[in-house]
Amino acid sequence: PKKLLALAMGAFAAANVLAALAPNAGVLGLARVLAALLAGVYVPTAAATAALLVGPELRGRALALVLGGASVATALGVPAGVWIEAHSSWRMTFAFVSVLAVLALLGIVLRLPAAAKLPALPLRARLAPLARPDVLAVLAVTLLAMTAGFSIYTYVGPVFGAPGAVGAQWIALLLFLFGCGSLLGSWLGGYGADRWGPERTLTVELVVFTANFALLALSARSLLGAGAFMLVWGAVGWGFVPPQQHRLIRLAPSAAPIVLSLNASAMYLGIGAGAALGGLVAARAGAGWLWLLATACAAASVLVLVVPLRAANRRAAPAAAEGS
Repeated sequence: PKKLLALAMGAFAAANVLAALAPNAGVLGLARVLAALLAGVYVPTAAATAALLVGPELRGRALALVLGGASVATALGVPAGVWIEAHSSWRMTFAFVSVLAVLALLGIVLRLPAAAKLPALPLRARLAPLARPDVLAVLAVTLLAMTAGFSIYTYVGPVFGAPGAVGAQWIALLLFLFGCGSLLGSWLGGYGADRWGPERTLTVELVVFTANFALLALSARSLLGAGAFMLVWGAVGWGFVPPQQHRLIRLAPSAAPIVLSLNASAMYLGIGAGAALGGLVAARAGAGWLWLLATACAAASVLVLVVPLRAANRRAAPAAAEGS
């Protein structure tokens, strides 16, 4: 894992150097695709490595710490990039990312202990988790929740800048509050998974997630309401990820990097689906109706979570009674 993390981060730095020096849009596009692929390699590997370095009782918090890095990046990365571009050029933004990647690479090489090496698996074994209904159910929750979130996040400007809403001048502040909430939620999600179990923590978070979207139209009318909405959304919208990762590792401990990479793929697919479906709704009905799409997807994620859990509990009850 340590070698893979170092290789992915080093190549990520190189891809951003290529973007900074790109002579045309084609090379820039290629560099961005490479950077995205390498980020897709790095993130689930980092989460799996963190889980391997601690005991099961601290697994949720270890996963939350990795996710917290992504949350801080959400809160600070985009504003930092915009500021650099405004005061220099877009090339310097990519150069700045390269410098950060090199610093991260040094941290990996010099500070990260070597985690246990997992056995190499053939392709069939790597795809085997997709044949398991319990794993697919967990991935479906991730897909639906991310679709809900990014059907709004992609169109934050139109939602809060619409007539009668809080106003476009507050978008930057609202995104900052979202990032603050996501940082807090990442920690709470990991702590809750360790303290009360991932399923109970996840159920509470997704119910709040759904209710918050249902109140979006009302919340968007005032700065206080919009700020509260963004804080809660950031907290539960990112807080559900550590419990999800915790569940997957528990279901397939010997294939932790694989199931976590599948979860990352479900997240990215949900991001794309949310943006696409949100665009259709915004184009045909207006951004004011995006809350309905987000609420429906969030409610579906609750159903996909709760129904299999209740079915499993019903099956386990007779076995427990016989054992006693």
